[in-house]
Amino acid sequence: MKTLILTTVLVGCAMALAGCGSTPSAAPSIAAGASSVEAARSAGAPELDAIVLNEARNKLEKARALATAGDDRAATRMAEQADVDAQLARAKAGSERSRLAVAELETGLQTLRDELNRAAAKQAPRPMP
Repeated sequence: MKTLILTTVLVGCAMALAGCGSTPSAAPSIAAGASSVEAARSAGAPELDAIVLNEARNKLEKARALATAGDDRAATRMAEQADVDAQLARAKAGSERSRLAVAELETGLQTLRDELNRAAAKQAPRPMP
């Protein structure tokens, strides 16, 4: 009886240790990476920062291939890198959009200044002869 209990306890401990050592699925990381890539695409990254977005897409594809091959640890790491790259592409796209908007506003302001200066020059009093 003691042997049966001892065997059961040892098998239970071995199963618990095996469960702790297993690598979690890469699926959640791949899904997060895919979501970030899509968000970057929607934010205009293909037009404003295609290089970083393409890196994210390539890493996401590598992560999918690694997951299919059964290397969940490497797939998770690659998917996390894809996620970060996609977030960077999205942020850079937003920054570039802001920079372009500022440049457009500055151009508009300069046009207004020029028109004000022309109008002021026309209305300036002329000295009497």
